[in-house]
Amino acid sequence: MAENVLHLDRVTMQFGGVVAVNGLSMDVNAGEIVALIGPNGAGKTTAFNVITGVYAPTNGQVDLFGSPMVRNHPRGKMKKLYAGEDPDAFRGQALCPTPDKITRLGIARTFQNIRLFCSLSVLDNVLIAKHMRARHNVFAATFRLTPRVEREMRQSAEALLEEQGLTHLKDEVAGSLPYGLQRRLEIARALATEPRLLLLDEPAAGMNPQEPHELAAFIRQIREKYNLSILVIEHHMDLVMEVAERIYVLDFGKLIAQGDPAAIQDNPDVITAYLGVDEE
Repeated sequence: MAENVLHLDRVTMQFGGVVAVNGLSMDVNAGEIVALIGPNGAGKTTAFNVITGVYAPTNGQVDLFGSPMVRNHPRGKMKKLYAGEDPDAFRGQALCPTPDKITRLGIARTFQNIRLFCSLSVLDNVLIAKHMRARHNVFAATFRLTPRVEREMRQSAEALLEEQGLTHLKDEVAGSLPYGLQRRLEIARALATEPRLLLLDEPAAGMNPQEPHELAAFIRQIREKYNLSILVIEHHMDLVMEVAERIYVLDFGKLIAQGDPAAIQDNPDVITAYLGVDEE
């Protein structure tokens, strides 16, 4: 059986009287490209925010690589997990690592609305992410080993920029880049954290008709090169059908369908959710 990378067990996220995600259960296995789709407001980005520690779920559990990462229950009090703490020490309690801890565990993401450090250079945006994996200590500082570490991180960041076709722009201010190049930079920054699971939130947004096909090839390429599992939210159905091996469909926060692209494409509940139904 394939290694289970991510498992959501009946995850619910409620904001007052609004239930944004309602009992969502889903899996991503090692090496898979899985899509989470649905109409606007279906709860897709909220699900991403629960997985990445932005929101503590109202109920449910998230497992990463077979171990509980986020859990809660209706009467439970959410417990934050800080760097250096043992998750087993909180077994049986409500648990939610901070977003930086979740990144260290091997999850990286991009955002629906691009979130770069717009006043910094293209290279510095990637270097910031590389520092998350850096190992600095008193010994390194005492014997002046830090410059060597910095040099290695810089070389690695420049290699990521070359892969994205951004080397010639490394000294440009990130906020000055065209929209499509900002998307590429955001993916490079995510890869710099050395993830095992990559979450892409509408990566084809704002692209012209040809670019999603190029993006599909790129997603498959980085899956192979970096040995990634990928979970993608996307409205561009041509991209979803081309790249995803399995698809989950949300509507008003509830899972209404799951399966391979062919099954989803012909599912009447999915067609109704996207296109509506003629009352007659």
